[in-house]
Amino acid sequence: MNSLNLILCAAAIAALDICIFVLIITAYCEKRSSKRNWHELAHDMELAEQDIIYDLGCDEVLIGRHASADIRLPDLSVSRYHAMLTVSNGIWTIKDIGSKSGVFVNGNLIHETILHENDVIKLGNRRLIFRKRRQERVR
Repeated sequence: MNSLNLILCAAAIAALDICIFVLIITAYCEKRSSKRNWHELAHDMELAEQDIIYDLGCDEVLIGRHASADIRLPDLSVSRYHAMLTVSNGIWTIKDIGSKSGVFVNGNLIHETILHENDVIKLGNRRLIFRKRRQERVR
């Protein structure tokens, strides 16, 4: 009877290990699939400022001086909550959310506008370029 209990315990542990393995593989596949879907939705865009790259990793990105901003620009010419970037069906828009100095895209003062690759966004004294993400090259 004791050896039967050991065999049943070993079988239960083996079944549990298989279930855990299947869950890990499923989660990995889901992560790859959602990442691929995000790249299709967001078109791999980023904001660049001199040597700084800001990843646009979600469908709403708050830009401002405040510590809670997704993209924090610690510059007094930038409002605490300056602008909001959003993406829907692969189309990125930027909206001024009550900034003092305004949002300029390619030199034009905007309230809200659709962004295109290589647009220049000016928030206070900061100049950001909306561009396609540059992939790291492996040598």
